[in-house]
Amino acid sequence: MSAVDARDDTRTSIRLVVNGVPVYAQVDARTSLADFLRDGQHLTGTHVSCEQGVCGACTLLLDGRPVRACITWASACDGATVQTIEGFDDDPTMRSLREAFSREHALQCGFCTPGMLITARDIVQRLPGIDETRLRHELAGNLCRCTGYAGIVRAVSSVARADPERAAKAAAPRPAVSRGDFVTFEAREADEAGTRPAQRPGGGVASHATAGKSGSAPQIVESLIVRGCDADRLWALLADVPAAASCLPGASIERFDGRELAGTVRISFGPISAAFAGVGAVERDEAARTTVIRGSGRDPLSKTEAQATIRYGVTAAGDVPGAARLTIGMDYVVQGPLAQFSRSELVRSLVAQIVREFGRNLERLVAGETVAAQGPARLGIAGLLWRWLKDRFAALLGRQDSV
Repeated sequence: MSAVDARDDTRTSIRLVVNGVPVYAQVDARTSLADFLRDGQHLTGTHVSCEQGVCGACTLLLDGRPVRACITWASACDGATVQTIEGFDDDPTMRSLREAFSREHALQCGFCTPGMLITARDIVQRLPGIDETRLRHELAGNLCRCTGYAGIVRAVSSVARADPERAAKAAAPRPAVSRGDFVTFEAREADEAGTRPAQRPGGGVASHATAGKSGSAPQIVESLIVRGCDADRLWALLADVPAAASCLPGASIERFDGRELAGTVRISFGPISAAFAGVGAVERDEAARTTVIRGSGRDPLSKTEAQATIRYGVTAAGDVPGAARLTIGMDYVVQGPLAQFSRSELVRSLVAQIVREFGRNLERLVAGETVAAQGPARLGIAGLLWRWLKDRFAALLGRQDSV
């Protein structure tokens, strides 16, 4: 029997405040926030298009920050406050923006408009009096296929310049939101750290293999069974970060001081290889047996940059005597030439393969065997083709895909 168990597809209870209304619901682990709002709450103003976090049509506010709802897991938002385009009727800034969009002919088909308006509101409140060059940069994450952007820029500029003092007062006391913040698994900011428990391990990157639809999000969650040790022993073993990293294909640790680390992650997609050298920070919660690793790295050859948040938790595997369950969640953002290969269909296959090998290597380590140095995490063309065919046949037969 394989060392790796299938993904845990259990439903999760969540409590949200959506447009000022408390909402209690149960959601599947791989349901995106966009699908939850559209299908479960009938808030269809949150539009879904690319389902890759690229076009910005699904942008909404999560705890006051713009996020992509298509790559945000509903299960990760327990306790959060959500504001969709339907929730701005009494907002003066949004009212001014709507009037300006109409006056400047800043919309045609209207599909991108809800997300564009929410992003524009954030820009106006965060950067009153913004110049056109910066404004176009800030709008770059929201795509429009109709207008050519000129009308949108005029509309947002007119509101930003109309009353900078009012806009500044309306701005929330928080740092600027960069495009890299459009992920769901990042912990709440430090000022909220004492009011809400930390994110669940892997359960909140934003992270499952899919977000309700195949290939919809760059967020991964895998669950595996490690046999031959109980949860206490596995948790203690994972405290040795360099030893644990030796079990992970493609990963190597050059320095670790108990909290900060430096290392390299090597990956290979068929003929394309990359080595991301970077740094990260490790936070362990001994009581909850959870760990959060946040890191960033750069591949010098392709000049591609990546940021990732990895969460994992150890629990007893009640259904398997003498074994422990390790749940791993990953949220990531890739920027640069290799970003086109970060689509979840590819990454999902690679991560599933990595987790399987990681589980086998952990079992070897538990058994006292020597784990050989791991080469790059690889996904060959044949493996990718097989995965694609397997998914297509599973869809045709109406069966849920499993790793």
